[in-house]
Amino acid sequence: MSTDITAIIVDDELYNLELLEHFVTKYCPQIKILDRVSTKEKGVQLINELQPQLVFLDIVLDTGTGFDLLEEISFRKTHVIFVTSYEEFALKALKFNAVDYILKPVDIEELIVAVNKAHKSILNERYLDERQIHMLSKSICENRLPNEFLTVSSLKKIDFIRSEDVMYLESEGKYTVLYLNNGEQMVSTKSLGYYEEVVDPSLFFRIHKSYLVNLKYVTSINKEAGFYCEIANHKPLPIAKRRLQKLQEFLFIK
Repeated sequence: MSTDITAIIVDDELYNLELLEHFVTKYCPQIKILDRVSTKEKGVQLINELQPQLVFLDIVLDTGTGFDLLEEISFRKTHVIFVTSYEEFALKALKFNAVDYILKPVDIEELIVAVNKAHKSILNERYLDERQIHMLSKSICENRLPNEFLTVSSLKKIDFIRSEDVMYLESEGKYTVLYLNNGEQMVSTKSLGYYEEVVDPSLFFRIHKSYLVNLKYVTSINKEAGFYCEIANHKPLPIAKRRLQKLQEFLFIK
């Protein structure tokens, strides 16, 4: 085997960049780190410019995901090792010929195994192609996090929060505002319709075109001047007439 594999590291956290570079340098001497970057945009630029044989790629980046980065690069002859904190990310979908993954915190033995596998793939010229990238991205989207977690995608990052901490969600055009039980509000670039599809249907109910509520936080239903959901320390939320019967059935029959 040749002794040098060129690589770059893409991770939006400086600590992770430094730690992974240290581990790779110490335990994987066949790897030559060309550079490390902390943004998706810079990652796309460097992959196209430096054309590394291997990319250590975080799944969650500053804007979007590692899958978005792969769809934007023009240089395809690279092997990818995903580095992720989220085992729930449908990791079976990462088992493509030219894709592997390691979990954070990085285990040295897992790192060595992944690098050795990458080395063999590189020698056999097995790289990602556009079809694989599309299938990978599609598979991840179809195998979302378990519904006890929600992803909140903003313009700068993706947060992962527990569904049980969300009191209700409000539509704001193409965006969604999530109101948490600690008083915080989070704005997501995903629509309310997206969240209606991924939340636990035994816990959340769409009471209105603009509202999706966590029923554990509903204190009462006000029948005066129309029907409203009362949620502690929050404004009353209107219940659409066409959804009222289903809500009553959900609350009192289920």
